[in-house]
Amino acid sequence: MSSASDRPDAGLGERLRELDTGELPGGDALMEHMFADVRSRCERSDRTLAGFLRSRSTAVRRVLVLTVFGALGLVGWFAFPLIDAEGRSLQWTASLVAFCVLLVLAIFMVTRPVHLPALPRWQSICLACVAVGATVVAAFWPIPAALAASTHDHGGGVMAGACMGVGLLLGVPVYALLRLVDRGNALGNLVAAAAAGVAGNFVLKAHCSIAGTSHELLGHASVALIFVLGLGWVHRWIPST
Repeated sequence: MSSASDRPDAGLGERLRELDTGELPGGDALMEHMFADVRSRCERSDRTLAGFLRSRSTAVRRVLVLTVFGALGLVGWFAFPLIDAEGRSLQWTASLVAFCVLLVLAIFMVTRPVHLPALPRWQSICLACVAVGATVVAAFWPIPAALAASTHDHGGGVMAGACMGVGLLLGVPVYALLRLVDRGNALGNLVAAAAAGVAGNFVLKAHCSIAGTSHELLGHASVALIFVLGLGWVHRWIPST
């Protein structure tokens, strides 16, 4: 039998102790410098808006986002005219409810506590696909043509482009806020993009009085598709920090 000194790990403890920072010249000063650098970076991060929001508790971040979105939704709901009452069908209501559910789900996914296991990537991808699919399905439930606003010359692509622009503008602050409160969840940018697309479609579905599936596909559902594919592609090549 080989003696203890013949084993491959003989003297390993001594070598590890030699590498201890306490045994190295200036080891204590090196550790102090490292801790000071980390502390300085944390303090600089906390002074930014993103650092401040991300340092809040999960409950505070969720309440904050829900409050902001709820307030904006109420202002838009009452400040701008909805479609005529005759056009508020069961399908119209179901579309709005589905958009709200998807938006809340996205908020809870983005603000997931870091001490919990990370969500599988497929769940974020699934949410994005469902969000785009929901906007497409909603486009096949347009308001009746007889109830469409008669004061507009619905010039096909022109009006669709206008709705698309409005939807994109409305989705940008939603995306920005969700990214600010995200502590680094996997594919959090994709979830935020899906939420932005859904939020834009919610407003368009509630207020747009232009009838036609083609209009809603080109002007409404395209908003979610652009957010998900566009921002997903951007972050594919420019990872977020």
